[in-house]
Amino acid sequence: MYRKLTTVAAVAALTLGLAACGGGGGGDDTADAPTTMEPTGPTPDEQIATLQAEINALRAELGLDPIDIDDLSGSVSDLQGQVADLTQQIADRDKADAEAEAEAKAKEMAAVGRLLHAALGPPEASVTPQNALGNIASTSLTPAGLAIDAAAGAGALPDATDPPSVTLAAGDSAGSLGSWAGTMYSHTQGSGPSKITNEAVVYNNRGAHAGPSRPFAEAYAIDTGATVPANRGYHALTLDAATYGRIRGDAFTHSGIQTHSYPRGTNQFTARGTYDGAPGEFRCTGTDACTSTNDGKAGPSLMTGTWHFKPDVGAMTSPADANYLYYGWWVRKDADDEPTSASAFAGIVGDVDGATTTTTGGDALTGSATYEGHAAGKFAIHRTADGSNNGGHFTADAELTAKFGAFAADNSNGMKGTIDNFRLNDGSDDPGWSVSLNRSAWGTDGAITGTTTVWSIDGNKAAAGGSWSGQMYDETPGAPPAGDGNTVPTTVTGTFYSVHGSTHRMVGGFAAEKQ
Repeated sequence: MYRKLTTVAAVAALTLGLAACGGGGGGDDTADAPTTMEPTGPTPDEQIATLQAEINALRAELGLDPIDIDDLSGSVSDLQGQVADLTQQIADRDKADAEAEAEAKAKEMAAVGRLLHAALGPPEASVTPQNALGNIASTSLTPAGLAIDAAAGAGALPDATDPPSVTLAAGDSAGSLGSWAGTMYSHTQGSGPSKITNEAVVYNNRGAHAGPSRPFAEAYAIDTGATVPANRGYHALTLDAATYGRIRGDAFTHSGIQTHSYPRGTNQFTARGTYDGAPGEFRCTGTDACTSTNDGKAGPSLMTGTWHFKPDVGAMTSPADANYLYYGWWVRKDADDEPTSASAFAGIVGDVDGATTTTTGGDALTGSATYEGHAAGKFAIHRTADGSNNGGHFTADAELTAKFGAFAADNSNGMKGTIDNFRLNDGSDDPGWSVSLNRSAWGTDGAITGTTTVWSIDGNKAAAGGSWSGQMYDETPGAPPAGDGNTVPTTVTGTFYSVHGSTHRMVGGFAAEKQ
């Protein structure tokens, strides 16, 4: 034991000795050695020789071959060289992997650019406009979803191919653009080679102009109990999409279908919640099963049974905004998940006043107004000289200026605007794009008849082409407090299609609000 402890101490001393002596040699250049004292004891070479003997004695006890410190130094150098070689091999492999990944990405982008470029092509010749905006015959947004009626021969579809209207169901949030909330919609039909997928993103300003709160009894009928005493103070619920949109409560946040059983000794199911923002109690009775279905929304999407709601004393309703605007983009894909047609849209839910309801266009107004907001749509780049093929969706800023008064060739009246500060789905931020919406004439009741666009890339302007149009709305008509007391339009929405040569195409919808 003494022998081994001594040897361990010797190894430690060797380590310290090598650090102090630079790994061997006969020099005595220790920086911290006192300058006033002469060195005593064995020299560094003698110490190393002694430690070498101790190490080999210990290795002999362990049945190991002797070693030489100088040989160890050479082995370390060899290992360092091997490590350097392996490090370089790893770097070369990573570089090759990165180049292969970049090449695969470029091929994928080229394919997407080619396919989406065709999908953004015009519909068959009998459909107008003859660009991607003509790929949709009509849209309708309801609580049931987004109905899309694609035009005949839309995009890359063969002429005379007229897809049936489909209703896309609401899904996850797509984020917000300013105060406009985005929602993803989708619909899949068929399977295998006949599978068709429709996808869309819709932005809406629902809630921006909801009516003021008021007592529940002013908004909804309350049963007096004259026929059924137990119904006194309750409001009977009509089970439809509008009702489901007003119901909120913990009992309705489950996933799938939930059967609401009657507690033992009772003949009804009750649960707390809110109806149109008013707190109270929901009740289900009758012999039919009381169920509610939730398909991922904030409230139920289907209910069975006989349902009533009893508001709390003094409960106030916060009515949902039933009249609002929307815009967005749409793409149709085949069984291989490849786009075949795409477009953009803008529309209205409920009843929103046009900009001027008693006169033509902007003739009844004077002065000017600026509108700021956002845009969203699809783009495609195909067969460019620099190989920058790409395709996907974008968001951008929108700014429009209205100068009210009769439109004429020799004045500046009308509407014009700019779409810029583009952000692409591949992470590109501001690719240097800007789209000018050329000055347009007024139509009836705030319509913007539309004209051409000019797409600029890093200041390089394309020839005027494409098209755009829009509609102005007054979402706060009338006198205060419900209205703003003036007739200047509050909001403008629309769609645009623009090209840059034969290689770049984009289509989008926009909305902007008066500043």
